[in-house]
Amino acid sequence: MPKSVLGINMGNHSIKVVELARRGNSFIVQNLLIAPTDDAIVSGEMIQPDVVASTLRDMLKGAGVRTKEAVISVAGQSGVVIRITEFPKMPRKELVKAIPLEIQRSLPFQSGGVVQDYTFLREPEEVPEGEQIPVLFAAVRADLVDAYLAALQQAGLSPIAVEVEPLAATRALFAARGFGMSDGQSGKISVLVNIGYEGTEISFVEAGTLIFTRIVPLGGRHLIEAICDHLGMDLKEAEQMKKEHGTAWIEKMETAAPPEIPTGLETQAIPSSAAQPPPSPIPQPTEEGLPTLAFDFPTEQQLPQTPELTISFDLPTETSIPTAQTESEKKEQEIGLEFSLPLPDEQPTVQETKFMEPTLEFLPGQPTTMDLGIQPTPTPSYEEWTPTPTPSESLPIEEHIYNAIRPRLEELASEIERSVEFLMSQRSNITIDEIYLFGGEALLRELDKFLQNRLGVPVVKLNPFRYMDVSPVTSKQGRSYVEENAPIFVIAVGLALWPYL
Repeated sequence: MPKSVLGINMGNHSIKVVELARRGNSFIVQNLLIAPTDDAIVSGEMIQPDVVASTLRDMLKGAGVRTKEAVISVAGQSGVVIRITEFPKMPRKELVKAIPLEIQRSLPFQSGGVVQDYTFLREPEEVPEGEQIPVLFAAVRADLVDAYLAALQQAGLSPIAVEVEPLAATRALFAARGFGMSDGQSGKISVLVNIGYEGTEISFVEAGTLIFTRIVPLGGRHLIEAICDHLGMDLKEAEQMKKEHGTAWIEKMETAAPPEIPTGLETQAIPSSAAQPPPSPIPQPTEEGLPTLAFDFPTEQQLPQTPELTISFDLPTETSIPTAQTESEKKEQEIGLEFSLPLPDEQPTVQETKFMEPTLEFLPGQPTTMDLGIQPTPTPSYEEWTPTPTPSESLPIEEHIYNAIRPRLEELASEIERSVEFLMSQRSNITIDEIYLFGGEALLRELDKFLQNRLGVPVVKLNPFRYMDVSPVTSKQGRSYVEENAPIFVIAVGLALWPYL
C-alpha cells in the first residue's frame, strides 16, 4: 500500500488533483490542486495529451508532491457507457457468459478496441427465485483510455487504476457520510448531481450502492453561452461575470415561497408519478415574476400637450364673398399688404402701404435677410422631451445574469425530475433522501436553494472532507478555501480512496 495516492480528475475545463494518505483509521488530505486544461480536453476527448502532461508536471512540482501512484477517471458521452441492467436468475457461470454479450449489444460505438468491466449489485446466490440480478457495467473506448494513460505517463506518474466517475462519486459520498456511519437505508435514495462544464451526470445511490446513472447534455458552458446571448459579450468575459456575479436565487424575483420540508430521513422527496400528475412544463416569466428587458416608450398621456397645427384648404362660400365695401369698412382693415382686382370700368388704385423692393445689394454690417413686410407666423414652443429610462437600464448585473441563466436552471431541475420519475417507474416504495451537488458548476451561488425550492427536497453541496484531516491544506490556503471548493474535488477524492475502500 503506497504512503499516499493521487486522485486525478481530468475534466473538460480543469484538472483536479487530491493527494490522500491514510494513517490508522483516518485519512489526511495532503494537497488540493487545480489548473485549467486550456481546451486540451474537449467533450471527454484527450485532444492534446502533451499539454495535459505538462500541466500536471507543473502542478505537482509547484506543490512539492513526490507521490507517483495515481488513480484516474475517464468520462464523456461519446466514449464511455455506464449502465445498470438486469438478468433473470441463473447460475453464476451462465451469467458471466451472458454479461459480455449484453455489453456489446449496448455499445453506441464499435465493439472492437473496448475496455470493459462489470460488478454485481447483488450477489447472484442472494437473489431469490423469480427476481432479477442487477449488474452494473462500464465500457470505454480503448483509444480514449490510452490517451489518458499517455498523458499520465508523460507527466512521470504511475497509473494504478482507471475508473468511471459515478463510482468515484459514490465512494466520496460514503466518505462524506462518515465512512458508513450514516450511509442511508434500503429504499431511501440519495441523488448525486455532478454538474460539469459540458454536461451533468445524475446518479442514484441506495445504501452505498450505485443503482442508476444518466448523463444530461447541460453544463456550465451552456450557462455561459446564455449570458453571452443575453448581455452580448464574449465567452471569457461571460465566464468571469458568472463567477463573480452569478447567482441562482434572487429573493424578490421568486414569487413562490419555498415548500416546507420535514426534517429527518423520512422525507418523501418527490412522490411517485402515479400519485401525482405529470410535472408541469417549465414556467414562463410572468408580470409578477421575472423582469424582462422592456423598452416602454411614453404613452399619449405622458407626451406634452402641444398646439395642433392644421392647414385649411377650404374655399370661401358664396355667403362669405363681400359684395361691396364702404370707405369705413376699408379703414377698419389692418392688413399690412392687400391685393385686389379692379372692378370693370374702374381704374386700379395703389395701396398706401409701401414696402422695400427686394435687392441683391448687401451692405456691410446689415442683415442679409430681405424684409418683405410680411410677419411670419410665430412657431409654437415645444417642451423638451426626453425618453423615460427603462427599468432594465437600472437592473444590477446579478439580475441580468439571473434572467439569462434561469431557463437553463429550470431545465436542469426538470431533468432531475425526469430521472426520479424513471427510477420510480422501475421500482416502488422508494423515497428521495437528499440531493447532493458537486462539480465545478455546483459553485454557482444559491444553486442548492434554487433546486430545493424547485424540487421540494433537501439539496446540499457535497463536502467529502467532513471526516478527514485537512490541516495540511488549511495551514497553507485557509479553511474557507477547503469549504468553498469542496464540491470541485469530489471525483478526485473518490479516486484517491480507491486503493483503501
